[in-house]
Amino acid sequence: MPLSQSMQPKLKTKRYKKCNECNKRRSFLDENHKICHTCYKTKILLKPSGNKVIDDFIRHTQINYTKDKGKLEFIPYDQLKDIEFIAEGGFSKIYKATWVDGPINNWKNIRNRNFIVSRDHNYTVVLKKLNNSKHFTSKELNELRVFYGIISKGFNYFISNYFGITQDPITKEFIIIMPYYDLGDLVHYISEDFFNINWERKLNKLYSISNGLFNIHKQEVIHRDLHSGNIFFYKGSANYVDTVIGDLGISKSATESTDDDENYGIIPYMAPEIFQGQKYTKASDIYSFGMIMWEFMTGRRPFWDRDHDTELIIEICDGLRPPIVTNAPEGYIDLMKECWHSDP
Repeated sequence: MPLSQSMQPKLKTKRYKKCNECNKRRSFLDENHKICHTCYKTKILLKPSGNKVIDDFIRHTQINYTKDKGKLEFIPYDQLKDIEFIAEGGFSKIYKATWVDGPINNWKNIRNRNFIVSRDHNYTVVLKKLNNSKHFTSKELNELRVFYGIISKGFNYFISNYFGITQDPITKEFIIIMPYYDLGDLVHYISEDFFNINWERKLNKLYSISNGLFNIHKQEVIHRDLHSGNIFFYKGSANYVDTVIGDLGISKSATESTDDDENYGIIPYMAPEIFQGQKYTKASDIYSFGMIMWEFMTGRRPFWDRDHDTELIIEICDGLRPPIVTNAPEGYIDLMKECWHSDP
């Protein structure tokens, strides 16, 4: 005999309606709420930076990237301690620091939107202070826009993550906050333990790097500065060494028409056609990958014994490549030569 309507258990169902904040149809706990879960959590996290370009972009990442990887925060500078200078590049200065609160690792919904944010406290991060960024514009957002354009399609594997932005209270320059990779870059990884890294491990790392580059290229983006200083290693689960490509700072869309004719990068990793006035292409990234293959094979950076000068550039354009050694697996050298061939 069927239960009467009053006796049937009431199931709590999600209600979907248009959010007043993001204008998307998302779940609501009850009819009285005017904004969705995602926007509600965004309001909890969103701290104004004082710069509309940054605030709008952070809010965009909070609302549109539903997974934790992909949500930026503006992080107060006093949340950073033990700041230590590491290096300086053409566009930025790099520091290591401890983020007191640390990145979010979980959200807990206690009852009726009483959210508790769980974080990895005292988290080691890298600070990338952008030179002359006091007046932050959309141009300085290029690195983050490229990254979020890639992960929005789900191709975030083997590419370095980003946590947020802060501002130096003295210089007023803005700083991008990223993970610190405890095993360092490829230069450090190889020099520390080259003779104990067997070919199986080398090929595994190259596979990860090639997948990261594939994910970048699949979104019609060119890295334009791929070299061993931008390949990072860290201990993942079960002490497995994971690999990521970093520094998308000068990356560009492959379909973008640009008047930027300036050459970037480290000479041994730059394709000869770049020195001859041609545009960066996916093929020029593949050339750089060929040099990284050589580095895995020899344990040295290409042309490590040469000055990086005009003479080297001319010889590279004339066909000079690093010397071949014969300790590689079958097919490895042929593939490497295809990558660095003069005809892209």
